[in-house]
Amino acid sequence: MCGGRVVIRKDVDAIKQKSQVTIISGGGSGHEPAWAGYVGPGLLTAAVCGNIFASPPSQIIYETILRCASGNPAGTLVVVKNYTGDRVNFGLAIERAKALGLKCEMVVAAEDCALTSADRSAGRRGLCGSMLIDKVAGAMSEDGKCLEDIVSTCRQVNISMGTIGVSLGPCCLPGSSQPLFTLGSEEVELGLGIHGEAGVKRTKAMPAAQLIRELYDHMTNPNSASHLPLDKGEKVAVVINNLGGTSYLELNIVAKEILSLCETKNILVCRAYCGTFVTSLDMPGISLTILKVDDTLLKYLDFPTQAPAWNAPWRNDTSPTDVTDSMCSDEIVNNTDSLQTLAFSVPLEHAQVIKSAVLSACQSLVEAKSRLNELDEGCGDGDTGTTLTQGCLAITEYINSEELSHLQKPAVFFSKISSVIELNMGGTSGALYGLFFSAAAAELVSDVSADSVVRAFGSGVAAIRKYGRSEAGDRTMLDALIPALEALKQPNKSLAELLADCTQAARRGADSTANMKAKAGRASYTPVERQTRVDPGAEAVANWLKAAVDCLLAVV
Repeated sequence: MCGGRVVIRKDVDAIKQKSQVTIISGGGSGHEPAWAGYVGPGLLTAAVCGNIFASPPSQIIYETILRCASGNPAGTLVVVKNYTGDRVNFGLAIERAKALGLKCEMVVAAEDCALTSADRSAGRRGLCGSMLIDKVAGAMSEDGKCLEDIVSTCRQVNISMGTIGVSLGPCCLPGSSQPLFTLGSEEVELGLGIHGEAGVKRTKAMPAAQLIRELYDHMTNPNSASHLPLDKGEKVAVVINNLGGTSYLELNIVAKEILSLCETKNILVCRAYCGTFVTSLDMPGISLTILKVDDTLLKYLDFPTQAPAWNAPWRNDTSPTDVTDSMCSDEIVNNTDSLQTLAFSVPLEHAQVIKSAVLSACQSLVEAKSRLNELDEGCGDGDTGTTLTQGCLAITEYINSEELSHLQKPAVFFSKISSVIELNMGGTSGALYGLFFSAAAAELVSDVSADSVVRAFGSGVAAIRKYGRSEAGDRTMLDALIPALEALKQPNKSLAELLADCTQAARRGADSTANMKAKAGRASYTPVERQTRVDPGAEAVANWLKAAVDCLLAVV
């Protein structure tokens, strides 16, 4: 799969010949057995996996969609977890597939019940309940249902369930000596996600029965914006999920307590799944999912599947898959050649300045790796510096491998940088910077001037605002980018003055995020009192922008 981590059914061509809807899911690694373990008859057609806790690159997702949707009149459903990186990367791939005329739809899993506020944020996260959407979708496909019916049912499943997690401790990223957050020996973390980020509430450790009541009450609290309403006599399926470091003995204790609690609440548990389904590396904790069911949903939950990670549930009643590398570039529409022909060229000396500025920007982020990782701990997954460094090293390798004459067309150069970032950076940062350079490149096809460069910068910022669903004041990279853009638009100033003002505005914007409440990204899920440091995304922008501008000022 062109270097990607993709598991796909070996009989995918037979599925398409039968005109069955193909089902794709995926996301970052570190959640095993999800999502690769759910590939098989009766469940997923393919799973696309990224780096640990990072969305897979949209290019790999796009290739997987092509493999599953090409020549299939029934179409393809892509199930996406509600995280910015997943929405952007999977969304970009889906839009590219649709542009080719392929039939492809997306369902976003967003069943998190931890959030209590209704203010604008990144929204409810997709957690363990997403596997139930995968199961229903796969079963309906095997049952011969059309794409429209599958999409409608899966969206109804999403709004009919809720999930909340609790942990006795953090997980630790491979290669890292520090956990992503710390807990006292007598503390537990409630309402956390599946990427190692801290939860929405910290409380004292308590017996299992009391803890389950706490989770249930939070999940069904009508005063919470994300609550799951449950009426007496409701039929439900429950999932008791191991977040990675919980023994089956402990899982079964939790299962007993939730079944007992539901009985006292006059809630009929028709199915109970207990095991390891969607993990957060080695996190010692569990998540609880409750799905309201009827006879139709029970039919699809019980539908046979050969997916290796699917566990049969407790019922309240009175083929192995192949990793394939069959995707190849001839199935991908590549417009680089046409862009190379049409794009505006700049003199060789200008190409050298652009090259030096980009290399300097990359070097600044590599040098800031540890600092950015440190800023990302507590409110994120502690890898901003690592993620950006991966992309910067790949960009540097690409630039150093090219003749200077090959860099004389900025539109082609930035378009290529977008592709390099997309394939090598991964996660939300990779998708957003890929969008930035791709949108900027479009403004430089017919002209390269001071005005067009400002327009390109503005188009890049606009793309991030559109697909990242964030604005100035949300405590993101935009808090540095937007002030920088506004500084570049000032009238009656020299180019040198505009460039200097641009970097100063970005620095002020980045520094201001230390006093902001996060409204987008993973930091928006953490308590405000932990959001006391500069946002790592904004800090990164201020760093690379200054490094690039310093190179430009040397020749202006």
